[in-house]
Amino acid sequence: MPPPHRWGRGGCMSRRMVAVVLVVVGTLIVAGVAVMSISKRAGENTGVRVERGRHSVLLITIDTTRADHLGPYGAENIETPTLDTLAQTGVVMEQAMAVAPITLVAHTSILTGQYPPTHGVRNNGIHHVSDEVTTVAEILGQEGYRTAAFISAAVLERRYGLDQGFDLFDDDLSTGRERHSRMVPDRPAEATVDSVFSWLEGLEDDKPFFAWVHFYDPHASYSPPPPFRDRYRGRLYDGEIAYLDSQIGRLLDHPAFKNRADLATIVIGDHGESLGEHGEQTHAILAYDSTLHVPLILRVPGGPEGLRIREPVSQVDIVPTLLDLLKVKAPETTAGRSLLPLIEGRHGEPRMLYAETLLPFYTYGWAKLRVGRLGRWKFIEAPTPELFDLRRDPRELSNVALSNPGPKHDLERDLSEMVAAMGDREETLELDTESIAKLQALGYLGGAGPIGPAEGGRPDPKDSIGTHVHLERARRFMQDRLFKQAEKSLDKVLTVDPNNLAALTEKANALEGGGRLDEAAEVIDSALRQSPQSPSLLAQMARIEKSRGQTQRVHELLDSALAIDPNFLPAVMQKARLLAAPGVRGEAAAFLQTALDALPGEPRLEMEMARLVDMPQGNLEIAEERLRRALERDPFLVGAHRLLGEVLEATGREEEALESYLRGLSREPDDSDLHARCGQLLARRGQLPVAEVHLRESIRLSNGFRSEVVIALGGVLAESGRLEEARREYDRVLEKEPAHPDARNNRAIALYRSGRRAEAQAELLEVVRRFPRHADAHNNLSVVYIDAADWSGAEAMARKAVAIDPAMAPAWNNLGIALDEQGRLDEAEKSFSRCLEVQPSYWQARLNLGITLKKMGRLDEAAEVLELALEEGASRPEIHLELGDIYAQDPTTIDKAKKHYNAFLRLARRHPQAAEVAQKVADLGT
Repeated sequence: MPPPHRWGRGGCMSRRMVAVVLVVVGTLIVAGVAVMSISKRAGENTGVRVERGRHSVLLITIDTTRADHLGPYGAENIETPTLDTLAQTGVVMEQAMAVAPITLVAHTSILTGQYPPTHGVRNNGIHHVSDEVTTVAEILGQEGYRTAAFISAAVLERRYGLDQGFDLFDDDLSTGRERHSRMVPDRPAEATVDSVFSWLEGLEDDKPFFAWVHFYDPHASYSPPPPFRDRYRGRLYDGEIAYLDSQIGRLLDHPAFKNRADLATIVIGDHGESLGEHGEQTHAILAYDSTLHVPLILRVPGGPEGLRIREPVSQVDIVPTLLDLLKVKAPETTAGRSLLPLIEGRHGEPRMLYAETLLPFYTYGWAKLRVGRLGRWKFIEAPTPELFDLRRDPRELSNVALSNPGPKHDLERDLSEMVAAMGDREETLELDTESIAKLQALGYLGGAGPIGPAEGGRPDPKDSIGTHVHLERARRFMQDRLFKQAEKSLDKVLTVDPNNLAALTEKANALEGGGRLDEAAEVIDSALRQSPQSPSLLAQMARIEKSRGQTQRVHELLDSALAIDPNFLPAVMQKARLLAAPGVRGEAAAFLQTALDALPGEPRLEMEMARLVDMPQGNLEIAEERLRRALERDPFLVGAHRLLGEVLEATGREEEALESYLRGLSREPDDSDLHARCGQLLARRGQLPVAEVHLRESIRLSNGFRSEVVIALGGVLAESGRLEEARREYDRVLEKEPAHPDARNNRAIALYRSGRRAEAQAELLEVVRRFPRHADAHNNLSVVYIDAADWSGAEAMARKAVAIDPAMAPAWNNLGIALDEQGRLDEAEKSFSRCLEVQPSYWQARLNLGITLKKMGRLDEAAEVLELALEEGASRPEIHLELGDIYAQDPTTIDKAKKHYNAFLRLARRHPQAAEVAQKVADLGT
């Protein structure tokens, strides 16, 4: 409860709440599935002649969606009404095959009609589409088509070259969120559809278009929005697919698509998801049909409805099919064939289809896997080759290579000849060291060493999948801060492969997260013996040594890392923080400016310059400009959201600051600092329940004990009247730091409000004795003295508080009260006015100023001040009573007096003065 006071005159305590602050899907072949009521099959005389011409085309690609989790492919426990309808009104390719279970590789083949060995894109992140490769968008652009692409994940952003030929390539992911450090930034389907609609609104003519829309939602980790999250509880992967189907329905329902009779719609998957089959949880390591069999549904002008085609087809068939449909000649480099003859009932010669996955090689140095599919047979080239009869064994459970040597020999020979003819090209993207480190974190490159040549004798991925599973499990444990469990998973890898760099670096992270710094350093030492020229390992060791207090060693490690790669950002930023120590901040500014000259506009460098240089120097306007610039380039830079919020708070824009913190949390919900900032700001604004939630989340997510956040939580509990809970939080801090001034200050407040005022006073006196510049404790002592009517003592404490912190509004208010009570009204007026200069919204000081002016006989000024106080404290009965007393003295303002007296009675019916005020109203009425 607040300290007792005459109307509005009570002292105000202060509490520190310190800032801490085409549809791409992929799946398994299922034999003998009963699918809806579609019965027409290829091979029948369809009696259809597809209408070729200048049609518009909508290509939707969906990441990571298994076909057997869709209605058109037999799934019965998931709702996919949009794709069901598309299948009923179009053509379903029952055995479409991906070229690779890797997003960038598959999409490059879909858009070029070439297999990976020809176009050269073999993995995410490290390869790109060469300018020499022609995309379907380039071909159609030359034919006068309007072209647009809408991307939902950073793995396909324009730097990888798929933007070639598109008038608009929308890869703006600012409406999305970064799921966690091991997942690529993406945006939800709803945001992507919104972007498509914005583009459609700008179309002013009927010029034909080619629009590619990419969706990413079913990719791990699975997190569908409500109501799908609730409807598919325990089946979140299916929930993602159901959500996605709803958004595809929303897309197709747009008049530009729905009302366009000449629209061709193609839905194709990039790859599937293993979901535990063959020991793989996700995709990209193995080459079974759980990740290579993809759904493919087409609806073309003049095409048949409800047709199902069993013949195996490939993603490379999309480009020749589109160009055939649009009556455009296909390039000679196209590896696929048009599917229109199949749709029209005409069959071509059997052909081998190709697929591969090279990610095991790039990530772990394991063998590359190549696949040849011909009719019923599927051959996987590996250290232990595999042959499957998909007609009898669609789940690929029995390797029949030994019992079928003839087909095995033929497919192995034909596959080898096919690869040799294609050239086995790799278009490597030029990467800096930091990009390599980031790809390692995402699982696209292995360990911390360089990529080696493809020597023989490499491990077979299917035999080593357990290593991958344990690493992925460890990373999930790390994400949830379960460091001991992560360590156990990593030890299983290191028992089999003691030199596995990926496992060593992850184990060091787990040990560091658990506070076992000496052990973490030993592990990185082991990794550095294998890869001494790795800047990422050197920077990781520097971070550990900093936590161990080895400053000189940190400098040496960072200098070594920067000698290898001067632009390696983690090392650059760590070095800048060292140089920002007191006394050498100028060195940090020069160092960061040199880095920015080398990497102009780099968001993280802009953020560090704002944090380490601009903000400490008070250049908040420059800091704000830097941070907004950084976020414009990288909306996922969570630290910049936090720093921008701090700048906005410091410049009095609390609402904008809160928005910035919340935007950061939308990107990274587990950021402890952002939760702390939100909690402290919301507490100051009086939004105590939600402030408590954020502060408790901050404490839960923090690596170590954060006394400032615990103190802030205690403050919220005290303000909520939960004084005993508050005191327990302060005691937690004092157990670890017995002299902590803020904890003792706030515990004194809790004691005071519990009626234990002598104990509170003793606690505060001890704080100011040990910490003579603790402004809050001095101010709170002034409240204790005001409560005891010790006006000179209150004045002395309040004066000390404002001398230490001239911006402390409660102390100026308390000083004014003490001066007023001593009859020094002119001085009191100045103190209250100073309080309002510091904090114009401080209504208590405005009320107290009005009372002082009233005592001085300056009634008109007093009334004006009190009316302003009502704007901030309209529900405060004391303001209405003071105004009633002033207006009652002038016969011309009797009505105003009665209005304010009645407001007082409405707000404070049980107040001791209520009867007296009711009598005043009655007297005024007579």
